[in-house]
Amino acid sequence: MPAPSTAPAPIYDQLVDEQGDVLTVVREAAQETERTAEDVLDFGHGSAAEQGERPAEG
Repeated sequence: MPAPSTAPAPIYDQLVDEQGDVLTVVREAAQETERTAEDVLDFGHGSAAEQGERPAEG
């Protein structure tokens, strides 16, 4: 299988200019969604380190 091309991609640059950098927008939206989900699913138990406890051994 040939290696991916490292040549410039003018069509991609043109699309970014016209439409915006969709990949970056989607990546940022996914990260925000992940942070929101972590907040929503946090039942207040926290990790052992957050509560100042030593993790269980074993």
